[in-house]
Amino acid sequence: MTPILRSPDKQLTIAIVGLGYVGLPLAVEFGKKVPTLGLDLSTEKVAAYRRHIDPTGEVSKQDLQAATQLQCHTDPAVLQEADFIIIAVPTPLGVAHQPDLTPLIKSSETVGKHLKRGAIVVYESTVYPGATEEVCIPILEKHSGLKWKQDFWVGYSPERINPGDTERTVTKIVKVVSGDTASTLDKVAEVYESIITAGVYKVSSIKVAEAAKVIENTQR
Repeated sequence: MTPILRSPDKQLTIAIVGLGYVGLPLAVEFGKKVPTLGLDLSTEKVAAYRRHIDPTGEVSKQDLQAATQLQCHTDPAVLQEADFIIIAVPTPLGVAHQPDLTPLIKSSETVGKHLKRGAIVVYESTVYPGATEEVCIPILEKHSGLKWKQDFWVGYSPERINPGDTERTVTKIVKVVSGDTASTLDKVAEVYESIITAGVYKVSSIKVAEAAKVIENTQR
């Protein structure tokens, strides 16, 4: 267990916002190791996950059963318990093939309302370079009343899952990670390294990580 996941006085609590094909596999892997809160608006999804069923078939019943520390919820108030929050909501392409940031904006508002002092928020959703700092962080500040890089910190780690690929699952794909400070970057890397057997790749800034995802998408 890495130091950030278990300190002498407490264990890190992780929250995943958005339990789709990106968020659920992450929640399950973390839920095998540490207290993990999964949040989704869909009562049907959450009810299925509690029965160890993934209707999409991305995650097996055995894996869901193995995630003994995962609790799935629809009530965002549980986010108040989280030290490390991963936002993994979809950003579907809209007009002019630009990502629709509406789900990301709404999720940032929700997280901001329940964000506790000292937490780290990591975004995984596909965005244009600069969006995390220009759009998301001001929303977190507004709704939490907290100051960025003083009361909470932010990272970005683009999702790289290929839906339906049963060979290259989330743990087997190298994870690009970034943070708003060198300390945040190290902490984000440590947390992901605890589940990503393929390893992590640190980049110099949040914008670089955002750009890496955009470039990868154009090459798929």
